[in-house]
Amino acid sequence: MTAKRPPGPEDWRVTPLQADLVVTTRAPPLPPNAAVESRVAALWAEALEQHPRLYNGRVFCATTIAPERIDGYWAEYCLSLAQMRDPALFDALALCPLAVTGLLFTPDGVVIGRRSAHALYLPGCWQGVPAGTVESRAGDGPVDLRAQLAAELWEELGLDPADAAIGAPFLACAHPGTHIVDVAMPIRTPLSFAMIEKGWRDRGNDEYDRLILLPPSRDAFSGGDLLPTTRAMIEALCP
Repeated sequence: MTAKRPPGPEDWRVTPLQADLVVTTRAPPLPPNAAVESRVAALWAEALEQHPRLYNGRVFCATTIAPERIDGYWAEYCLSLAQMRDPALFDALALCPLAVTGLLFTPDGVVIGRRSAHALYLPGCWQGVPAGTVESRAGDGPVDLRAQLAAELWEELGLDPADAAIGAPFLACAHPGTHIVDVAMPIRTPLSFAMIEKGWRDRGNDEYDRLILLPPSRDAFSGGDLLPTTRAMIEALCP
């Protein structure tokens, strides 16, 4: 029997999105059985030991990804994290957590960041900034993708959303291993890269350990550790 190869960049599924995309919230499925709940609890306790600031909020999980719409429901973050740490749980949980990611254009070029070594998701990889799970601490309300990305601008980069223009979602990219679905949006700011970098160092969090500036060209980054979502964004938006 041939061993199953691990998923590669070519396995990330890209779906073009319409600018007038609608996100609809549905009722959640029934909770998992006792054995799965016990496994989730154990993985959550383990994660808390490593990352004491983790908060079990709500994350939006997609059930349908189509050019004109995304359907999904709110689920506890502990379920999503457990599935990410133990992919075999997908058979029971079938979670496809939604995330937002930007490609930040400055007058100088395009900004990308390297995820820090202690990041929960894909440490050491380069990606468009900012990025984050679609989440809520206030309940199970409607999803505003631009507002989610604006919150990440401030949290991760220390960049005031008033200093940036967030464009419409234009593609979704699904990770075959974790089943996370990135929704991509362009961001444009009049601030220079030097100002972005200073704001990140002064006010941003430690999600990234480095920011760099690329020319707006699809061939600008030749490394193999660029997230396929970011590569797809660059190919779509840069000449």
